[in-house]
Amino acid sequence: MSFNQLLIPIAPEQQLDDSFHQAFKFANQISAQVTLLTVIEDLAELKEISRFSCTTLDLLDKSTKIYHGILKEWVQSLKQEYSNIKFKTKIRIGIPFIEIIKEANDSQATMVILDTHREAKEKACQRGSTTLHIMRKSEVPIWSISTAPRPVKNIVAALDISNQDYRDFNEQILALAVEFCSITGASLTVCHAWRLDSEGFLRKWSGYDDLDIALLSKKMRDERLGRLRSLLMPYENSPIHTSIKVLEGETRQILPKYVNEEGTDLVILGSLSRTGIAGFLMGNTAESLLNEIGCSVITLKPDDFTSPVLEESE
Repeated sequence: MSFNQLLIPIAPEQQLDDSFHQAFKFANQISAQVTLLTVIEDLAELKEISRFSCTTLDLLDKSTKIYHGILKEWVQSLKQEYSNIKFKTKIRIGIPFIEIIKEANDSQATMVILDTHREAKEKACQRGSTTLHIMRKSEVPIWSISTAPRPVKNIVAALDISNQDYRDFNEQILALAVEFCSITGASLTVCHAWRLDSEGFLRKWSGYDDLDIALLSKKMRDERLGRLRSLLMPYENSPIHTSIKVLEGETRQILPKYVNEEGTDLVILGSLSRTGIAGFLMGNTAESLLNEIGCSVITLKPDDFTSPVLEESE
């Protein structure tokens, strides 16, 4: 894929902090087109109030003009620092996550970049409901930028290779990771987390002892290492520094622990809906994992995913 069309939503009253500038530096490096989007919530209450006060009739129009002016001012300032970027601005009215997904489709964006930090969060890395809605329902990759952005030097691509049926999606995740590394010069760690879920069953019903379990675990680990190496074969002549890491344990616990302790700058994950393939990140598992990862995260969907937001709008 190519990152030449980027959509960067900016909430009303939100400032352009260092998180946004990390995105702009990336966009400037690849001479991307960047659309700055502000979504104004269409408050149903305003329609009710307008029955009693005619002064509310032009509130949305007034706010639209004001925010459009703010975006234009930011573009003029940003152009001085990021001369390679072609900027566009857009104002939409509606529910933020829905309008962001629609605009990504309308503008043919290849990635949506979000600064999701808000002061009210319980955890510094906590992603809010709007971000999670977009991650679940967007057809294009979502880059949720860390609250403490830093140069991207170490990237982890988290793959689920427990079933060969997932190979196409793993190849898609890996291709995005390799392209991102090519742009940023980062190193890549291809990571897989797993555990022997049937250990208790084997001990109880098959009479497996500690040695049997250890030997079985080693065979399964070796097989999974082989699958990861197979996925990396197309990139064996790539100048990107790559490594493989197999983690043993519950994904939602062991992956954040590894990422945070290793000083990872960016994690790339496959994302599916709650009814998706069991084993990829989804639902409560994804949300709890994402909220434990302190660095930036990119999530993406399989190529054949269709957004329910876009289906409903047709």
